[in-house]
Amino acid sequence: MNNYDEFPNYPVVFACCDTVYFQKYAPAFVSSLNAIGKDVHIHIMDWEEHDVTLFKKMKDKVDIKFTLTLQPNKTKQRAEERRTYYACSRFIVLPTLLKSAGKVMVLDIDMLIMKDFDFPEKSIGYVPREPLKNTSGWEKRGTEVLASVTYFTKDSMDYVLKIREKILQGPFKWFLDQVVLTEVLKGVDSHHYDIDFSDWEFSDHTTIWTGKGPRKWENKKYVKQQKKFEEFFA
Repeated sequence: MNNYDEFPNYPVVFACCDTVYFQKYAPAFVSSLNAIGKDVHIHIMDWEEHDVTLFKKMKDKVDIKFTLTLQPNKTKQRAEERRTYYACSRFIVLPTLLKSAGKVMVLDIDMLIMKDFDFPEKSIGYVPREPLKNTSGWEKRGTEVLASVTYFTKDSMDYVLKIREKILQGPFKWFLDQVVLTEVLKGVDSHHYDIDFSDWEFSDHTTIWTGKGPRKWENKKYVKQQKKFEEFFA
């Protein structure tokens, strides 16, 4: 892992993505966090020089603290393995970041933060849910948790290390991160986020809008708000 900046030594919101998602979604994500005064750290895989250029542009404009780490990915994975690795990479990086930051909320880069929020008092937070109907085995376990919102403090480091260890054991197929979260966190005393905190229907009362699937480019309400946040950097 090649650090562009040092990992922050203060609580942060954290997102992990590749260069494509950084270019497309980071401006609105960072702008929305700047609007509520939440510091942010982003980790980019398969990074390119224009990512550093965009980072510097945003960092100069925001009032919050904004840090970045960079990772070249030299592995030759099959398509599904690579897609899964991208989804899981946040939890591979998380122990190192958490050791420095102390408190970390992990979000998706394509989220829009619509309202201010406080970090929970408990040392772990995540989104449990009912598994999808007519599922079994791997898919059933993988839909008992949403990985889009998680929260950890240093006090939960043993769980964070266990999550990373299990992810690295694979297999790298879709739902791996959610299967591991289910196995490690189910039954643990934790803060449970719900649909009022994060949803993909873009309700006016929701704290965070989640750009799930094609809604990121098909839903006019999401796209309009994304562009509004991006205008901050124009």
